[in-house]
Amino acid sequence: MSELPVRRIVDDAAAAAIATAELVIAAAQHAVDERGVFHLCTTGGSTPAALYAALREPERAARMPWGATQIWFGDDRHVPRTSPLSNLAPLDAVLLARDSHGVASPIGNDQVHPWPTDEDGPKAVSDYLAAARAAKIQHTPEGFPQFDLVLIGIGGDAHCLSVFPGSPLASSDAPIAAPVPAPTHIEPHVPRLSFSLGLLPAARAVCATVVGAGKSAALARILNGEGTVSEVPAKAALIPTATWIIDRAAAADL
Repeated sequence: MSELPVRRIVDDAAAAAIATAELVIAAAQHAVDERGVFHLCTTGGSTPAALYAALREPERAARMPWGATQIWFGDDRHVPRTSPLSNLAPLDAVLLARDSHGVASPIGNDQVHPWPTDEDGPKAVSDYLAAARAAKIQHTPEGFPQFDLVLIGIGGDAHCLSVFPGSPLASSDAPIAAPVPAPTHIEPHVPRLSFSLGLLPAARAVCATVVGAGKSAALARILNGEGTVSEVPAKAALIPTATWIIDRAAAADL
């Protein structure tokens, strides 16, 4: 590629959460200035809780245009919202809940758009895509919503979203989104609902946050150019609109 993503190395997971929060705030302010609304597509896994906590810090919360923010999800486990496996679990526990000082959430539940996991897979996907259309998000000619910022993490197998190595959602002719069978090679072994990798280049910006020594081998495969996108799906985020925020533990093998 002629242009590479921005790569930022920070000291630790706490610093990565702060750096990601600052990127979210900057993207939000720009989107609201330009279009009056900020459509954030967030992620699951182990990283978001620290990000949401950083965004709740009073100084940052005061700079975040909460009233104009709408939150979406790049993927989710096909489980009830109340399940600890749901990608909404950290959002519900940290962002939508009262904080440790009793301060109410800065965002309303109606501003959060979860995958309809109470429906079967194909209907959940079609209804989620319809919800993005109904929200008047701009879409690419291929039909992908153009979120203002897409957040991703990576798995130990170098997956992102719920696009695992060898997944048909990694192909150039993949559908916009689809149900994903439960993976057998990585936990949790539950079915998913996910956008395909085309979501990333469609976005106005992407942020990949990678923390911990357990991600170092996968990160090295991604950033050192090993394998194809089908084999190493997170390589799809090696685009000029992406920022990679990496702590020193995850960067150990670079």
